[in-house]
Amino acid sequence: MVSCGLLAILSASTVGALIHMNNNAVLSRLQTGASTLAQNRIDLILSDGPFNPQKINKDTGLPQIPPVLTPGTTQVGTSINPTLAVYTDPSNGDKLWGWMTSTITDTGLSYNSQNLNLYRATVTVFYRYRGRIYSVTMNTTRCSDI
Repeated sequence: MVSCGLLAILSASTVGALIHMNNNAVLSRLQTGASTLAQNRIDLILSDGPFNPQKINKDTGLPQIPPVLTPGTTQVGTSINPTLAVYTDPSNGDKLWGWMTSTITDTGLSYNSQNLNLYRATVTVFYRYRGRIYSVTMNTTRCSDI
């Protein structure tokens, strides 16, 4: 009887540990998916061009600033209507959806009375898993191409 009881306790603790490890693996996969989405947006912010606020575009009469670097906040999806696929389960194709907020700010820094045209970008990807909201935030800065 005692050995059966000890075996049951050992089995229960093993199953509990495996469930906990599986939950941590799921959270890690979701974190990686959200980080990838945020990094893709950061890459677009750093590479979209031309970015030369001192030069005026002849066609539009506006400074050469790519749309992704327009100061302000841009949101893709909402908590009520998430539109970004954070993770796709390879076994059955189920998707976990999230949403993203990008904030672009002109820092207004100057050096020797010259505007540096330094823009700061903050990208946050949110997702909901088991009723709890998780997020990944990445920041970057970008200066004029010249």
